[in-house]
Amino acid sequence: LSRKAGRPVKLVMQRQDVFEGSGPTPGSYMRVKLGATRDGKLVAGEAYIVFDAGAFPGGVIGPGCMCVFSCYDLPHARVDGYNVVLNKPKTQAYRAPGSTHVAYACESVIDELAQQLNIDPIELRLMNAAKEG
Repeated sequence: LSRKAGRPVKLVMQRQDVFEGSGPTPGSYMRVKLGATRDGKLVAGEAYIVFDAGAFPGGVIGPGCMCVFSCYDLPHARVDGYNVVLNKPKTQAYRAPGSTHVAYACESVIDELAQQLNIDPIELRLMNAAKEG
């Protein structure tokens, strides 16, 4: 449509169209650990991520592993990711594939860390935010 019209085209899908035209998002299991100094500087992170790929390999584990700590300036990180093939329907990309799962896990741990260190969660995030370059 965009080529024929010669300009950008916006596609808005109804809820029923989304369910009929896309597949399920993958189920997941995650463990995330973060290490920090007493003043809140993040020094290390570790993530163990498992995504349900459905009946065929090729799920969204790659984007999930790349995104888990991407918001933070973390000098040392280890990420283990597994794409598990199960006897279930094939999973498909559904709004930022893989990213939302890992972001929720990482941000939950950031909140817990802020509480343990008695630091405002927003301040902890700003103090450790990744910077350009």
